[in-house]
Amino acid sequence: MKSLLIFPAQWYPTQPYLSTPYLCAYLRGKGWDVSQRDFNIESYNSFLSPTLLERAVSKMDDRLTALKDKKSFSFKEKSLMDVLATGIKFAPTIISGVDDAKHVLRTPERFFDFNAYKQADVVIKSALKLISDAYSPSILTLSTFESGTRAEESTQRATEVTRNGDVNPFIDLYEKVLLPSESWQNYGLVGISIVGISQILPGLTLARLLKEKYPHLHITLGGPIFSVNTKQLIRRPEFFQEFCHSIVTFEGEEPLHRLLTTLKKGSTLKDVPNLLFCEDGKVELNEERVELRFEELPSPTFDGLSMDLYLSPYPILPVLQSRGCYWGKCTFCTHSFIYGHRYGKQRTEQMADELERLAEKYKTKYFTFSDEAVSPHSLNDVSEEIIKRDLDIKSLALLKFEKVMDEQLFQKMKKAGFIFLMYGLESANDRVLSLIDKGTDQKTQREVLEKSHKAGIWNHSFMFFGFPTETRDEAQDTIN
Repeated sequence: MKSLLIFPAQWYPTQPYLSTPYLCAYLRGKGWDVSQRDFNIESYNSFLSPTLLERAVSKMDDRLTALKDKKSFSFKEKSLMDVLATGIKFAPTIISGVDDAKHVLRTPERFFDFNAYKQADVVIKSALKLISDAYSPSILTLSTFESGTRAEESTQRATEVTRNGDVNPFIDLYEKVLLPSESWQNYGLVGISIVGISQILPGLTLARLLKEKYPHLHITLGGPIFSVNTKQLIRRPEFFQEFCHSIVTFEGEEPLHRLLTTLKKGSTLKDVPNLLFCEDGKVELNEERVELRFEELPSPTFDGLSMDLYLSPYPILPVLQSRGCYWGKCTFCTHSFIYGHRYGKQRTEQMADELERLAEKYKTKYFTFSDEAVSPHSLNDVSEEIIKRDLDIKSLALLKFEKVMDEQLFQKMKKAGFIFLMYGLESANDRVLSLIDKGTDQKTQREVLEKSHKAGIWNHSFMFFGFPTETRDEAQDTIN
């Protein structure tokens, strides 16, 4: 019962994502033969290649010719003609420079030469613009894939886009590049992890093609997108007919183990926890729900991923100090729902062991703490352990503002290698913060940012505007 777990496009291209590495580690620990591939970075690597860019330009030529042959055209069509003509004009320069641009982003000496980096960044973004123009109104960037028709929000429209080669660049990519690169007949199950909105269309396109071309495969989908939308999917048997045989909701380690066991035995899917599936034209959701203690999970494995393809000068590895959110109250956030309102934290020594092992195995010192928010207590303890062991690492972490964060904590963190911190600021207006139930206020936010900055750490703040009832003046508070 060999299986393959895939992380599809479209996500950030600088480092792996943790879903398949955790699942692989757990399943291998249970004795399963499981592999993983990051189709996200492989997709970027293909789109950012002379071969696929030349195909895109050919498609642009055809679209421009068809528009010019029309007796009349709308303002929107006239704008598209201008865009296509401009893209075609600059395409030779972009195509000739794209391989070197990728090399700049992957090579330390050139990455840190700002002029070289700036030029490479322009070429990469221009190349993705060519892909976008060829498949307009779809948009492909370093941070998103959008259909331009909001197809991500509707199963019916999503189905249409996964079959429309005029607006979906992934159909051609999968059929000509990525699907031929794998021996699908060797597998019994393929799992596709969809964690963000920008992955819905690329992920479902992949699922549909696999289901059509390889009927022996059991296609299972997973990720928070489906956990949040379970009630809607129960009313959509056609979704399963089109894309998959089952969906794993919430945390997937033990459910996937049970699913593989069930498929191997040929027994009923009704015995698999967290599973959504279609049987006799009716969608079933198994009532049993299984969630493991985070401390019981093995460390993630990145074996099998093409670490040399990521667009960063060194390998950057994501890690988790905790799973779930220790706060879990923010009224706009669905993440605590995805984790079942549970919070689990690794022991400090175990976390340091993982950092040490991954640094040695993958020859890197760069890590991203991908927790929903690392608690101040955890940050203090893991910093002390890193300093104690004299580990040479550089880390990014995501935080929530807390009054207990003092100068001593940030000095300790900087010494332990935390060089970049990302905060969920959201708003700097106290009334809005209260509505969000953020557990902080503007005074605390400002003091924490000042203390972190004083310690020599780079700060980044996430924020948004338009929370229900927020006034223009309250939004201005955040800007000020």
